[in-house]
Amino acid sequence: MAGKRTQLQTKEGLKVALSEWHMLTVKMKGDHMECFLDSKKEQDVKDATFKDAGKVGLWSKADAVTHFDDFRVSENQ
Repeated sequence: MAGKRTQLQTKEGLKVALSEWHMLTVKMKGDHMECFLDSKKEQDVKDATFKDAGKVGLWSKADAVTHFDDFRVSENQ
């Protein structure tokens, strides 16, 4: 890690409409991660790369035009 981007599982062929706002939701408990795009589950994976809680980062590709709004992190039990 140490400031390096680590890519987890990817979903090939996922299409996202351009010039529209989308909602991305990530739920993580232990090593189980669920990712939703506009309320549709797109990924359900297990990965033990990040064992310690407490940090979140946002990243987009260099050639992307990306805006983030209403970014929230919460702990739900």
